[in-house]
Amino acid sequence: MTQLLNGIKVLDFSHIHAGPLCTYQLALMGAEVIKVEPPNTGDQMRGMVVNEVFDAISPQFLGQNANKRSIVIDLKHPKAKEVIDKLISESDVIVINMRPGTAERLGVGYEKALEIKPDIVYCAISGYGQSGPEADRPAMDHLMQGESGMFNATGTTDQPVRVGFAISDASTGIISSSAILAALVRRSQTGEGAYLDVSMLESSMAVMGLNYYSFLATGRVNERPGANPLTRMGSAGTWQTADGVLLVNANNRRAFVRMAEAVGVKDLPNDPRFATNAKCLENGPALRQVFADVFIADTAEHWDQILRGAGVPSGIMKTPPEVVTHPQLQYRGTINELENVPGIEGPLRFLGPGFLVDEQPLAPTLPPPRLGEHTVEILRELGYDDSQSSLLIKERVVDTAYKPAEATEPIAAATNS
Repeated sequence: MTQLLNGIKVLDFSHIHAGPLCTYQLALMGAEVIKVEPPNTGDQMRGMVVNEVFDAISPQFLGQNANKRSIVIDLKHPKAKEVIDKLISESDVIVINMRPGTAERLGVGYEKALEIKPDIVYCAISGYGQSGPEADRPAMDHLMQGESGMFNATGTTDQPVRVGFAISDASTGIISSSAILAALVRRSQTGEGAYLDVSMLESSMAVMGLNYYSFLATGRVNERPGANPLTRMGSAGTWQTADGVLLVNANNRRAFVRMAEAVGVKDLPNDPRFATNAKCLENGPALRQVFADVFIADTAEHWDQILRGAGVPSGIMKTPPEVVTHPQLQYRGTINELENVPGIEGPLRFLGPGFLVDEQPLAPTLPPPRLGEHTVEILRELGYDDSQSSLLIKERVVDTAYKPAEATEPIAAATNS
């Protein structure tokens, strides 16, 4: 049974990336996630980064919101309180990613939730944390990468570079889900809920651990390493081959000796320039050039097989189309498909959470929700009859705001071809 969180109910007030990724992880583990969205626009990610394939909704929203249900509530409406209070009373976990103070103004702050559900696990995600001299500053992934030191650690000597994906958001989402799981374990043991204050700044530093471990121990800041920091060693990094880019990490003496022997330059470790690790670092460019002249003579696939056979860590640089067809990922069921996603022609593919449970992959079973798709259904579960729901909709306390796209033809999902 892969449903590790079966019976756990999550009330999700988050939007964009960090919060929704957190609750997506929980949803894949079997939690019931109710996504509370504002009228008209819903989660801002719905309309961000749209392209020619998904004209009306972003692939980024689709990718991290399967297995959730959507209810539209105007939290600013004076009559929303009753609905929200009922939702909180039925929930085990609340996730928000609002600026400090906003949740309290909207009636969904921790103290209010605690009054309603004393054992609630409340996870508040923000840029700088819920308290402190800069707690009220807005935060986005780009800013957090710079504020946390990621920019300083990435790129060339002259030019810091942003990591090529939203790593601050993503790491915060994963750390948030980890904290929630730990809080649920404690609750199962003591009956006590938890208030989790998750900071994007601190989460970004946590995933940069190796950099900060060094600084905290020595007080020294490492130089920005350049495009590939491993190239200093001369026997590690990337090399262009006759076809493809080869990845090698022979970063110790034994691996270097194995590498040299495997690719036909077995006397290389006896060369005075490369006789020790210190010499290899000192003469890194020259050593790298020796291997460059070797690797260009054949394909990355050829050299990867040889190095793997010699016990040298190696691989081949891949593009996303190559990654998703990787036989290892196919074997493990990392990428799964859902049929009958509204507005999508053909199956839509989804990533798993990064682990198996009892040798089984975790995969979504429900498509990403249309905005307000489950409003009436959720109200019924809270005890509202249809006439009461209709009145709430008429008064615009809640909404079933989804309107079918003007286009009658479904959007074609991407395939492996």
